[in-house]
Amino acid sequence: MRKSVLIVEDSKPQLEMLRQLVLEVDPAAEVYMAEDIRTAYTILIENTIDTFLVDIILDTTRPGDTSGIRLVEKIRTIPKYMFVPVLFITSLEDTSHYAYTDLNCLGYLEKPFLPEGVKEILEKALHFSTERDRDATCCFRKDGILYPVKVRDILYMESSGHAICIHIKKKGSLTIPYRTCKQILKEADSDRLIQCSRSTIVNKDYIQNIDIPNKYITLEDVTDKISIGHTYKKKILAEFGYGD
Repeated sequence: MRKSVLIVEDSKPQLEMLRQLVLEVDPAAEVYMAEDIRTAYTILIENTIDTFLVDIILDTTRPGDTSGIRLVEKIRTIPKYMFVPVLFITSLEDTSHYAYTDLNCLGYLEKPFLPEGVKEILEKALHFSTERDRDATCCFRKDGILYPVKVRDILYMESSGHAICIHIKKKGSLTIPYRTCKQILKEADSDRLIQCSRSTIVNKDYIQNIDIPNKYITLEDVTDKISIGHTYKKKILAEFGYGD
């Protein structure tokens, strides 16, 4: 599973430096960057983050600012982030006891950064895996509104034209414009969803049977058969332990 990292830091040069260090540790990592709490919160809600790097001071115009700690307090209230590694970026010393005991902070990145030290603790942080299970929530944006949908409620999704239609168990469907299957899979970030053709994604939990010779999937509570695309056949076979 490709790891994702969110760096929250108000200094653009330090943001870029930390991004480069993350990629040196894991070149395949998806690195998100935010300079303020609002942007950071949107990113962590719409995606699944494996490691957080958060500057304790995000507003240098406010004396005694510790808004980074406030952000992590919010992060810890979200079930899937209760134990996700958090590394605080700081030049302070008096916040360590609170952060370690109350926020389960994995460690600190002290300014000025020592690259080898940063990479050592990043390797430790990226060793952990964030829970990505069927109880996760996907957040889809439409007309400026965020629609949360549980992965366990998604039957399948199909692309048509320039939109994705999400078929939801017992709740009808939701159409999201200007999205591709690739984009939706990235946003949903769940191993329960698998693409079976160029235009269709199914939820593995609702698969009743797979007809290999005729190349289609039958889903629970879905009348229509779901076609398996020629280039996706091997992936489907491997996913469910079939031989060619």
